[in-house]
Amino acid sequence: MKIGARELNVTCRGALCEMDIVVYLIIGLITGALTGFSGASAVVIVVPALTLGMHIPFRTAVGTSLAVDVVTSVTVAWSYARQRHVAFNQGALLMGGAMAGAQTGVILSHHIPTAWLTVAFGIFMVAMSWNFLSHAWRNIPLITPPPAGQAPKPPNWKVVAAVSAWGFLIGNISGLIGASGGILFLVALLYGLRYPLRTAIGTGTAAMALSALSGALGYGWHHEIDVIGFLLIGVIAVITGYLVAHYAQGIRERYQVGGTGLLLFAVGLWMLIH
Repeated sequence: MKIGARELNVTCRGALCEMDIVVYLIIGLITGALTGFSGASAVVIVVPALTLGMHIPFRTAVGTSLAVDVVTSVTVAWSYARQRHVAFNQGALLMGGAMAGAQTGVILSHHIPTAWLTVAFGIFMVAMSWNFLSHAWRNIPLITPPPAGQAPKPPNWKVVAAVSAWGFLIGNISGLIGASGGILFLVALLYGLRYPLRTAIGTGTAAMALSALSGALGYGWHHEIDVIGFLLIGVIAVITGYLVAHYAQGIRERYQVGGTGLLLFAVGLWMLIH
């Protein structure tokens, strides 16, 4: 019996099949925790775990990662939205650009190597981690809030256009390497649209859901999603992601900034090594 690009042995019994299930559930647990805490994509966990641990083809692992991102991101974004930490006004253009870019990324993934893009992405992540960690260490906000009683100044059209173009680039990265752009959305919303950290995480996670959906549909069209892996990982990731997102919004922002910085460093280092 074939599911996606992987053959499933339905007569499998014993420790091997049980171990497969355990691995899938652990992947889901870690994925949900990372997405709920920082809005990060599942790619850093799902793709290496499926390719190296489960011996699933790379493109199928990417498609599965995107599918997991869809369900996890929707749940995490809902948790942040309940605390009014999702803002769709200017962020809508970022999401539209990402959805369009994801489709071109899927097309390009069949024709160009992605090693150089992975290296560039890794360097960017390590550089951004220093910024997050330094702010957490000095206990200062990532974005300087406006004076008391003064509303934040809305971004001008040039900033909005640049953020939309950034969304298109993020979408291409999503389609090429399976990273749904959670951290990149976070950076764009923080430093482009000047969103507070938790609003940036909530809105970025919602944008990631749309970007991942667009990319997952492209890979699904080519039968490059491991359905069993998606179901097992996705269920646990949804539950864990919602719970972690709920409790993360109750801790001091300094700790969330520092934790996100450590995650950025780990993601960047992993991409450079691999």
